[in-house]
Amino acid sequence: MKKINQKPDITNIKNIIFDFGNVLLNINPELTAKAFRELGLRDETDFFGGRGSLELMLRFERGQATPDEFREGVASSMKHMVTNNQIDEAWNALLLDFPKARVELMRKLAKTHRIFLLSNSNQIHYDMFTSDFERNYGYPLESLFEKMWFSHQIGLSKPDSAIFEFVLKDKNLIPAETIFIDDTLLHVEAAQKTGIQALHLQSGTDVCDLLS
Repeated sequence: MKKINQKPDITNIKNIIFDFGNVLLNINPELTAKAFRELGLRDETDFFGGRGSLELMLRFERGQATPDEFREGVASSMKHMVTNNQIDEAWNALLLDFPKARVELMRKLAKTHRIFLLSNSNQIHYDMFTSDFERNYGYPLESLFEKMWFSHQIGLSKPDSAIFEFVLKDKNLIPAETIFIDDTLLHVEAAQKTGIQALHLQSGTDVCDLLS
């Protein structure tokens, strides 16, 4: 049975900030883990759980490492030589679809609220999902929102409270008039510390069920 969060009261809410992955865009990280295994990853535990690899991914997520530096790090963890295209394809395997119903929800909400997007991401994923969206819908992803903030572009990432403070200041948002929706509880709690109303979108719940 599909789990449904209690619908939030947005009567006095003027600003809605959405997380991206598994809130608007469907993702499955296991597909990337599987793709890297098939590509010849020497030690999956080390790459996805090792200190050095996690540090590289965090730096990439914050725009402190270039796509080529990230690819070099991945390539060094492989049993044999792999191409940049192979690495990109495996890394992007987790990116799935942005359902039409969620696109329509954004367009509907934009008529009554200020709509924003805040996501931890990286340049390789960004290039893929923005091009996919425009190819599928015929217009750019950014047209759905007043503004989009991606961690690799602003040098900050969730759950650091600084990213929420940055967002509030950047668009002069009043925390009490703002709600943030994310599927990661740690991110929700970080937003709440800045005074933003935040909602944890639980697994099995579609954002359309909450805000339709």
